[in-house]
Amino acid sequence: MNKKHLGGWFALAASLLLSMMYLPAYNFVSGDKEIYRYIGRVILKGGVPYRDVFDHKPPLIFFLNAAEIGLGGDWAQWVFDAGLALLATGCFYKVCRRFQLPYPWLPSLLFNLMLRDHLLCLGMGMTREYTAMLLLIFFCVAMTRSRFRYYWLGLLGGLTFFTQQDQVLALLPFGLYAFLPREDQRPFWRRFLGSTVGFATVALPVLGYFAATHTLDLFWQDAFLFNIGPYTHTLKESNWDHWRKIKATLDQGNYEMPAMVSMTLGIGALFFRHENKRLLILSLVAVFLSISTEFMGGRDLRPMIYEMGFTHYFLPLSASLPILLFAVFAFTQEPVLKDPKAQAIYGVLLCASVAYTNIQHGLHLRRREKLNFTANSPAVQYLLQHRPGDYQFYSFFNDDGTYVYNQLGTIGPSRFVYQHMYILYDNWDSDHRLLKGIEQDLLQHRTHYVLDHGFAKYFRDQSAFAEWRSFLLRYYEPVDIKDAPYVILWKWKGSAE
Repeated sequence: MNKKHLGGWFALAASLLLSMMYLPAYNFVSGDKEIYRYIGRVILKGGVPYRDVFDHKPPLIFFLNAAEIGLGGDWAQWVFDAGLALLATGCFYKVCRRFQLPYPWLPSLLFNLMLRDHLLCLGMGMTREYTAMLLLIFFCVAMTRSRFRYYWLGLLGGLTFFTQQDQVLALLPFGLYAFLPREDQRPFWRRFLGSTVGFATVALPVLGYFAATHTLDLFWQDAFLFNIGPYTHTLKESNWDHWRKIKATLDQGNYEMPAMVSMTLGIGALFFRHENKRLLILSLVAVFLSISTEFMGGRDLRPMIYEMGFTHYFLPLSASLPILLFAVFAFTQEPVLKDPKAQAIYGVLLCASVAYTNIQHGLHLRRREKLNFTANSPAVQYLLQHRPGDYQFYSFFNDDGTYVYNQLGTIGPSRFVYQHMYILYDNWDSDHRLLKGIEQDLLQHRTHYVLDHGFAKYFRDQSAFAEWRSFLLRYYEPVDIKDAPYVILWKWKGSAE
């Protein structure tokens, strides 16, 4: 084997090894991922996102899950996810090697260590995991001289936009860098046209699908208007609240050392000799934009829900910080930064803490079922034994309850699969129209079982809790389950077991 390729093979092997910590048996159960999978199953059964099930994410994550279910489920997801990480790793390594970094594998290793940090990533399958990998690939394309560079930039922008809209912001600095006058002599209109065609390659099939199903209006309302309306108008936080939370999240996820070292190097390099301060400044801007969601609303600071519930929103730093590191090392003319020995020391500081986190996680893997209270609860075990069919089970106020739909392979009776908006917003469904709609759906299908976590403390509007509790007591009765600490499973009154 040629020694000059050893670094690349090392980076790829590290990526694959880190992905193996999330093999299907060990991949975390989380509400978001179970909802994506549920909507994928709805699509395979002939349903349409936003019409047959509500969610505010763009649709590509649903189509991806539908394809993965059709191709083999958990293993198809793992192969796709690990493969995309390998692609991003290989592309980044090639860029680092082309610009003659002393250790071209180092930024790629940092990317993978941060991407698979179990304290933040929530396992494989999250939208911001995919957009972090797309961000790194986008940067690599922006740094190439490929004839089709602008088409690929548009395509990657479209994939990001229809997976997680806000993460397009992190692409903008590198898109600007690619369009700034450099060695490319093609006129601006040709470059712009190439990117437009690339974006349209993603956008037109998506828009065509919703036009054909007569759901463009629902797509617009749920995936766009909801995100720039209610979703970003939760509790308002002061700037100090945001910075305090950023500090706490970085510390909780063991991102603090990579962030501190990378930002110190990046800001410090602005005052030293550097050949490409334009890219350096844009990389610093991209770090901020990659976590800009933090400054949109106040979803974490709520007295009735545990704080730090959205730590995975910081996962894009796994791409933006290594890119910043590249921008520092690839173009610096300062001996203290250019010296390979110095870069080795910085590399240890950057990677040590997240490497330790990953090693600890890898040595103490636990099966996914044992990591989730809902999956192990007596009520869920009861349901798995009795296995209700489509429309005969409903999970209320427990996002992880979507796991039960997926285990049963069933569809719920209501398009509102999750209901945590009642804890996020003071004025959500103030006239109880949506809540009564859920109740009517249950009555229409005579839904047999309801898994209820709708406790009073989870409602900002107590009249909504009273409405739901009244409905439940009127039409349902508790299921007596041995070893259950409290009643959460209800069955239709008068039904025979």
